[in-house]
Parts: sequence; structure tokens; C-alpha cells
Amino acid sequence: MTAQELSAADLQSILHFTIQLARKAGDLILEGSKEIQKVGSPIAEKLNAVDLVTKYDIEVEELVKKEIAKQYPDFEL
Repeated sequence: MTAQELSAADLQSILHFTIQLARKAGDLILEGSKEIQKVGSPIAEKLNAVDLVTKYDIEVEELVKKEIAKQYPDFEL
């Protein structure tokens, strides 16, 4: 499907989907943030000085990929 083929209803549907997905991802990010802020949380400690990715970063990426693939199976990620 190309951009020219998208109707106003298609665009509205995509907008609704992306807003809902962003909210789900935001909830997961907030959960991770709360966990990291806990004193003594093993998640709060990085493996090394250059380890910038937490398990929550990975979970958010997996959530987004899974939801897009489910909603738009022909979309190439």
C-alpha cells in the first residue's frame, strides 16, 4: 500500500493504532523507571560503563515490533 492509496479513514485508523501503541510502550517505560528507582534494584545497575540498554528498552522494542506485525502483517520492519 502506498501513501496515495490511504484514505482519510485509513490515516485515522493508523493514528488511533499508533496512539494506543505509544501509550502501551509508555506504560512499560514508566514501569521500568519505577523499578530502576527502587533502592537496591538489580535493574538499576548497568553491566558496564557503556551498557545503555535496560531490559525495559528491549521489552519496549519487542512490544512495538509485535504490535505492528500483528496490526500490519505486510509491513516490513
